[in-house]
Amino acid sequence: MNSVDETVLVSLCPDPVIGVDGKGVVRLFNAAAERLLGYAAAEVIGLKSIAEIYPSLEEARAIKRMIHSDQQGAPGSLEGYGTNLVRKDGQEVPIRLSAAIVDPDEGSSIGFFHDLTERKKLEQQLHRLSVTDELTGLFNQRYFYQVMGGELERAKRYRHPLSLICFDLDHFKKVNDLYGHLEGDRVLKIIGDILSETLRSCDVPVRYGGDEFMILLPETGISSAAKTAERIRHKFNQRCPYAADNADGAVVSVSISLGVTESNGTENPDQIVQRADLAMYESKNSGGNSTVLIKQHLGSKLRSD
Repeated sequence: MNSVDETVLVSLCPDPVIGVDGKGVVRLFNAAAERLLGYAAAEVIGLKSIAEIYPSLEEARAIKRMIHSDQQGAPGSLEGYGTNLVRKDGQEVPIRLSAAIVDPDEGSSIGFFHDLTERKKLEQQLHRLSVTDELTGLFNQRYFYQVMGGELERAKRYRHPLSLICFDLDHFKKVNDLYGHLEGDRVLKIIGDILSETLRSCDVPVRYGGDEFMILLPETGISSAAKTAERIRHKFNQRCPYAADNADGAVVSVSISLGVTESNGTENPDQIVQRADLAMYESKNSGGNSTVLIKQHLGSKLRSD
């Protein structure tokens, strides 16, 4: 690559351009590459191997093999390959690489790197929106069923219990009817905050629909799950302005009915959901503000004070 080639590439290409010789030593490093990776060209050209900019030597070798094969494009080129580059500060940057051999005898090649950082952020944001409930910040029903099958299979394989808490709000409709949906949304947000504060990072809190919620607790037996359910109930009663323990004489008195069950992983998602739902309705039919436990073959009840 001569200086004229370098000048043309630097002036025409807004994306980072990096050229290497047959030994992989960087010989071209344009201004866009400087901005992306945080290096000055003088720190790289003739001093660094391209392998130092890729995440690993193995990745650099794999890319070199692909350029010489027809794996992604015609032999001697590589088109639209996704990988990462490593910035000077050690952070990895997602990119899409297109490269070509420019001198077969020397083995030199040139790569055009398109920064995918913003695209990846957008993809992550869209994914988050697709699996979460906007109001509460909890996962949605779609995500719940995505993970439920896998968690049941894991429980079966490793013989660890899996528990599920199902609950909804008693008399919640009165809040909406008397005070409006904005006030009802406030109560639902309180639930979202309580679950986010109370649960472990491995737990899966879900707004199942309306004022009904599910919590998937991996590697958790029913007794521990019941304690978690009671913590949630007590926190709600302390925090919600309409909660049963705080609303003496109030027009609206909201409580939580909770059902808890566990599984050994030998059933399908609908079976464990139906059992947790049944436990929740037993709590509701008994006056609410309580937690009911139903095992796979045995039911028992834990009432609040």
